[in-house]
Amino acid sequence: MINISLDMIADALQVFYENADEANKIIMTAALTAAGADAIGGAIPGLAIPATIISCFGTVWVMYGAICRKLGITMKDKVFKLLARAALANIAANLGGAIAALIAGMLVPGGSILASAVVSFLTVYLAGLVFLKTLAKMAAASSDPHSFSDMSESDMKRAMKETKISREDLDAARKAYGAAKAR
Repeated sequence: MINISLDMIADALQVFYENADEANKIIMTAALTAAGADAIGGAIPGLAIPATIISCFGTVWVMYGAICRKLGITMKDKVFKLLARAALANIAANLGGAIAALIAGMLVPGGSILASAVVSFLTVYLAGLVFLKTLAKMAAASSDPHSFSDMSESDMKRAMKETKISREDLDAARKAYGAAKAR
């Protein structure tokens, strides 16, 4: 498989959307925000898991909305439903691993803080990556990539289901975390 980075997806989206390069910044900001919120929540006994769940869902939802606004995608009912499903599916797919990492981190004093931050960053980053991949598929299939008015809800669902997180995507997310941490 080819390692697809945020930059590559943004370049592909540039054909359809004027401000596609801004999507990378939105995703990185959202991932760093979730990591920071979870690090703070992880420092308070008993809040690590709830902080991860709440900040991941909230951050992903806000991130998807910001990406759509930046790309000029209208938030009509059909697109709104797609966003809701995409957010829930992305977070649900990653939360099992996130909670397992948090529990393992709790065995080491202070470990849950680091584990919480890392897992939240990766979860939100991957949710953004999958969302951009889905938007790229939908934009390529639609004659109106700003409203997707010519696409049925089943076409949108199919595009979502076909977009999977690969091992390479996880590696790209880890690299992004390492680069953000080095700053």
